[in-house]
Amino acid sequence: MTQTTIEPALNQAKSKPSRFDRKKDEILNAAAALFNRHGLKDATLAVVASEIGLNLKSLRYYFEKRDEVIAAAFERSIARHRALVEAALDIDDFDTRIRSFIHAYCAMHARIVRNEQPEHVHFGDLRALTDPHLQTMGAAYVEMFRLMRELFRPDEGRWTPDQRSANAHMLLSQLHWSVVWIYGYVVEDFPRVADRLSDILLNGLATQPLDLAPDRAPMPTPFCDSDKLSQESFLRAATALINDQGYRGASVERISTMLGVTKGAFYHHNDTRDGLVVACFERTFAIIREAQDVAMSEQMDGMAHVAAAAVSLVSRQILPEGALLRTSALTSIGPELRREMAQQLASSTWRFADMLNDGLIDGSVRLCDMRIAAEAVTAMVNSAQELQRWAPSATVENAAELYARPLFHGFRAQLL
Repeated sequence: MTQTTIEPALNQAKSKPSRFDRKKDEILNAAAALFNRHGLKDATLAVVASEIGLNLKSLRYYFEKRDEVIAAAFERSIARHRALVEAALDIDDFDTRIRSFIHAYCAMHARIVRNEQPEHVHFGDLRALTDPHLQTMGAAYVEMFRLMRELFRPDEGRWTPDQRSANAHMLLSQLHWSVVWIYGYVVEDFPRVADRLSDILLNGLATQPLDLAPDRAPMPTPFCDSDKLSQESFLRAATALINDQGYRGASVERISTMLGVTKGAFYHHNDTRDGLVVACFERTFAIIREAQDVAMSEQMDGMAHVAAAAVSLVSRQILPEGALLRTSALTSIGPELRREMAQQLASSTWRFADMLNDGLIDGSVRLCDMRIAAEAVTAMVNSAQELQRWAPSATVENAAELYARPLFHGFRAQLL
């Protein structure tokens, strides 16, 4: 059979899914929306079944366990993102390739808003899966990331392999983070949003070269290293476990084991695990505010203020004891607290916007969309916690050069 006869046959097969497959799709569509809205913690099989009018027994005919639904939802989401990357890889020109990829991503979300395409599950809770699903989906995500890295071809730029990985992580993290803010725009403006985000990532924020050495940036209060058990000890341990294994992985037992204490000691310092998660968020926001305060206390221009705060936070994220809580943990707390924590996060982003506006006035920040630029800075700080996972050579000393410079000066600055 020739290729021309194979593809119509495949298309015909795909155009007539079985009743079983249609129902599975319906379940996965409902599950993705629920997971995005409530997180994996509260979206049980019973809740998924109720959402589409099935009883639990009927749902188990298609998926016996909740992790099977979660894994299948992530598999579809990875496949959808992979298809966008593959389409962009066909474009030879670097600038056009990056712009086209970002436009395609925003167009996908426009179709979701218009109900022309079902939601896909966001990746924040991927680590909440358990084996064997975690291993399988983790490998699929890594393969998608390796494909993303090909958007930055070795012969196009002055980048090392880890710089290509850092760029891919930056691009993917910016798009992942955009689901937090893009729905604040009317859908007709999504193409304009794609233009503005593309402009920032390609051309950067700064009008002049920046010295991003961590010893040049004003740093917040140094870490207090102590063997004494304290509330800070629990906050660090919980933050590390939630970032690495998701809310489900950060059990009281694991936190206690990590610190070498009993569960009784845990509850002596903490009322509940959920309360500890909230405290981890409050610690994270306090660290961000302190970095911003210290940077703004210096006599510098607006761009230097942003850079100093960001370099401090990105460098800090490389240290295990300095990691900030990933915003994906927002889905692990109740709706009311989630709104409160999201508001605090937005306040720190707005403060970055104010600093960028100062730079726009004094000429140190390039003319670009300040609202999206501030979100881009927050996304960079938030995602720096995973930098070493994708770029193993990242250290406290070079993290800012590897990860902050691409945003401040743009991907184009790295081209040959």
